[in-house]
Amino acid sequence: MTVDTPLTCYICGETDDWTTVDLIGCFEDRQAAGERFEEKHGKKPESYLFVWPECKEENPHHAENCYEKYGRVE
Repeated sequence: MTVDTPLTCYICGETDDWTTVDLIGCFEDRQAAGERFEEKHGKKPESYLFVWPECKEENPHHAENCYEKYGRVE
């Protein structure tokens, strides 16, 4: 599946001009990640969820926990 859309960072909750053509790096379990995102940030994600490289660098353990819990398209 390919998309051309802004992506939302699971950790910081921001949506930016990140785009993807094949969903690599996005969470596999989008429903569970989206539900937890809404609890955490008080809003529904605006697009597919993934972890921005800057957020992964600042919070490596949080990022890895997210990938373990929700999976990651590779």
